[in-house]
Amino acid sequence: MGVRLREVNNISILDIDGRIDINSSDIIEMVGWLVNTGKVYIILNFENVDLVDYSGLSVLAISYKNVVNHKGKLKFLNVPLSVIELFKIVKLDSVFESYTEEESAVKSFNEQDIEKLRLRRKFKRLDIRLMVKYKIIGGQKRPKVFDGRVLNMSAAGIYIYTPYTLPINTMLDMELTMPNAPSGLEVAGRVIWISDEELQKHFHPGIGVAFAHLEPEKEKAIIDFIDKNITNRAEAEPL
Repeated sequence: MGVRLREVNNISILDIDGRIDINSSDIIEMVGWLVNTGKVYIILNFENVDLVDYSGLSVLAISYKNVVNHKGKLKFLNVPLSVIELFKIVKLDSVFESYTEEESAVKSFNEQDIEKLRLRRKFKRLDIRLMVKYKIIGGQKRPKVFDGRVLNMSAAGIYIYTPYTLPINTMLDMELTMPNAPSGLEVAGRVIWISDEELQKHFHPGIGVAFAHLEPEKEKAIIDFIDKNITNRAEAEPL
């Protein structure tokens, strides 16, 4: 991974190349150096980022909190759609502010909060309240079943609001209670995020779970459910 620093209108832009993973401490160090020198308006440009993995999410969260703790702002530019989807699974899309154009990102630092231009969601993601039961795969013969609430859902995963958090990479069997369905939807998933209380106080405690080995018919059922509910909500909204 490479990081190159440039400045536009007193905004520090870090152009990042390659993968953001457990070996990406350069981002943390560069952001730390910037805020310690008084440069607290920062953009991370992901135009040449190939991948952000689960460890990379922690790198970004640490960097973001460092900037916020210095009364600054950190924003994101040219985030690949796959990474946007990852942000949504772990409910960081409501924390991280993303832009598709550098000019808009730079100008946004001078705008009032109520005038911020947000990136329009490119992945369909449904904010909803569903109940979910989940248990650890491969555990005891009679593994404990936990209850939680699904706060959002996409075809890639769900965010579960629950006090029963589990370690990252834990494999889960889950049963989603879908409205008007005769039975629950059973799916498997992997824990990829444990909520950060400082960043996600309204969604803490909780876990982000990426679906694993999702059969085509179940994936279709989830997508159809999301499409139907998004359409119904759009029709209900006043013009």
